[in-house]
Amino acid sequence: MKSHHQVALSVLTLCISQQLYAQTNDNTISVAEEASADLASSAASTETPNVTLDTIKVTASARTGTALAQKISEMPAVTQVITESEFQLQATGDRTTGDILAQLIPSLGTSSGSTSNYGTTMHGRPVQYLINGVPLSSSRSLSRELNSIDPAQIERVEVLSGATSIYGAGAAGGLINLVTKSMTGYGPIRQTRVGVSSSRNFDSDSLGYSVGQTLGYGGERAYGRVDVDYKSTGGKFDSSDDRISPDVNQTDQQDTESLSVNTSFGMELSDTKHVDLAVTYYRDEQDTDYGPDYGDGLAVLYGATPSLVAIEGANIENQPYTEKSSVNLSYSDDDFVGSGSSLSLTGYYRNEKGRFYPSVKSVTVLDDYTYYSGGNPYFITQSEAEIDVMGLRAAMQTETEFAGKNVLLSYGADFERENSEQTYYGQDFTEFYTSNGLTSQANGLTYSGGPDTTIDKWGAFVNADVDLTDKWHTSAGVRYQKLTSETDAFTPIYEQLMEEYYANDPSTDYEAGTVEAGSTDHDKVLFNLGTSYQITPKDQLFANFSQGFTTADIQRALRDVRAGFVVNSENVQPISINNYEFGWQGKHGDTAARLSGFYNESDKVVRFTDEYTVEVVDTDQRIYGVEGSLTHDLNDQWQVGGSVAYTRGQYDYNGDWLELDAVNVTPLKGTAFAQYNFDSGSNIRLQALAVGGDDRAYKDQQEDPDSSALPVTGYMTVDVLGQVEMPVGKVGYGIYNLLNKDYLTVYHQTTFGDLNRLSASGTTYGLNYTVDY
Repeated sequence: MKSHHQVALSVLTLCISQQLYAQTNDNTISVAEEASADLASSAASTETPNVTLDTIKVTASARTGTALAQKISEMPAVTQVITESEFQLQATGDRTTGDILAQLIPSLGTSSGSTSNYGTTMHGRPVQYLINGVPLSSSRSLSRELNSIDPAQIERVEVLSGATSIYGAGAAGGLINLVTKSMTGYGPIRQTRVGVSSSRNFDSDSLGYSVGQTLGYGGERAYGRVDVDYKSTGGKFDSSDDRISPDVNQTDQQDTESLSVNTSFGMELSDTKHVDLAVTYYRDEQDTDYGPDYGDGLAVLYGATPSLVAIEGANIENQPYTEKSSVNLSYSDDDFVGSGSSLSLTGYYRNEKGRFYPSVKSVTVLDDYTYYSGGNPYFITQSEAEIDVMGLRAAMQTETEFAGKNVLLSYGADFERENSEQTYYGQDFTEFYTSNGLTSQANGLTYSGGPDTTIDKWGAFVNADVDLTDKWHTSAGVRYQKLTSETDAFTPIYEQLMEEYYANDPSTDYEAGTVEAGSTDHDKVLFNLGTSYQITPKDQLFANFSQGFTTADIQRALRDVRAGFVVNSENVQPISINNYEFGWQGKHGDTAARLSGFYNESDKVVRFTDEYTVEVVDTDQRIYGVEGSLTHDLNDQWQVGGSVAYTRGQYDYNGDWLELDAVNVTPLKGTAFAQYNFDSGSNIRLQALAVGGDDRAYKDQQEDPDSSALPVTGYMTVDVLGQVEMPVGKVGYGIYNLLNKDYLTVYHQTTFGDLNRLSASGTTYGLNYTVDY
């Protein structure tokens, strides 16, 4: 039977295949056989993904030869693949992709509980998210990368932690690639999905539902698949059964309807040439009748403590939404011009639009101005942004021999262009004031959210992988990275607000200043060197050094500059990261484990000040930590395991090393689970996620007047979830926050102001039914 599987060359796959050359011998399993074995293994196994190592192969194409099929277990870096069965077990009810990944990736920060993944770092650095190899993380980030696809449409998640010189700019903390479902097998496939979710009190406002349909067909030469999922999410309720107030800073997903479409098509042009197309579309829009409690006369803005109660009666003219689309077209030739080399060409395009919840801005942050008593220091605005990204990647892989050793040479080039713009739409202050913050109507005024920005990223690389012995593998490479940007002239938002503020003051003639158009141009040569050694048949050591190179969010950082700021390469500088990793992994009998340590350093710090303006500080930063995971099969049915990740970091402040806060560095995080697998294919799983409390950064940064650090209170949540095989189809269920814990996520404890101290959801239920036919 012929097997079809659309796989546009993913970035992580490219990284793996460049860093690793597994020597081909007579015992090598064919790619089709290995893929089939892996699918069977993942369907039967529920081990934590970071230790399921020696049976998984990641391939750039299911039809390629061994040059692009590499064992993850020999990768000289911390690498993880979350399989479809592992991911979908967690995807019941209204669980988000962020919720699921926080449970399954040891070093990834916890979910925010809102639409945003702001502050979700890995190894203390920003993560580069991708979907089918298309970057979801841009220089201008709306922090909604994980709000891009319905979880039901994800086939696997590929994770590479740490900076990578192979990929280049934007991957300071690592890569997380969301791979959507594609066509597997010959003939038709059909699947129908339905689901419901609710809070523990079954309040009608909390009820949500989802429906989905898959249609696909694999023929002799062409194949395709379409997934469509619609979801309606209700309100969120805390452990006291009180409705949770809206997140006015980053927007939440209460009272939201979403549509997610995933399509993949492919064609075999010949036995070695293939074309694959992946297209995704996602849109969600909120429609809520609830707003935050600003108090009578907007008392919270004038110092009153917010009640954090959700107030019914909100009238928001333009509700928040997210809209994303991506296209990924790839061509591969496994025997380029008869040379035996593999060629891969990938072109991609992504468009992202987002609107946030209306929020309040204050001109009082400009303490260098004198305010007159008749002015209103508050302005109501609503932010909208649009980002376009297009790129092209070309890669070649050639097997050769040098000094009697088999060598895999990987080389190529890539280009990416990003265009971004952001606008604040003014809202009528009188309507907002008289309604105590519940009514938001546009007043026709607009403000700049930073300059319209174009960023170009050019890169070229070469990498060599060699097996020095049958136990010792090494990988080394070099990359040239060039980053340029062009910014349009603009008027900073606070300059505009100040002009309005003084408009009715006859004694002041204030004219908003501007920032002229500018450009930056930076480049750097990056290196990577990694090695792994099989010390015993069951144990392996690995070490890796890699470099990253990126810029701060230029448009966001420039939003807060003062009039007259000059945009050039001296004033807008890039950030260089050196990353070191080392570790051990092994499998002894029924026990599999991994333990690794990391250290990374950079020459600059990107941070929010206490007034939530962004600045790039020219000072050193260091981050280090350790992570580990373990699973043990008690018998054929029972499996237990867990993970732990400890990260700590400091930055240089006037010669003293001050602790980094939880916005940058994830607090101590641990997970544990026990799972029982029935002979029928059903299973039940008890799992926990714990976060440690920490106030060191808060205490340390009392010395830094621009600090925004806040203490973190630890918490633990417990879930029960599982799947039941039915005579027809499968039922999935989940009870999340089983003990109805009253807590705040790390995001809601540490970011923005008092209105953001929102409780997490209490106990919630999820139920779904899936049938293939």
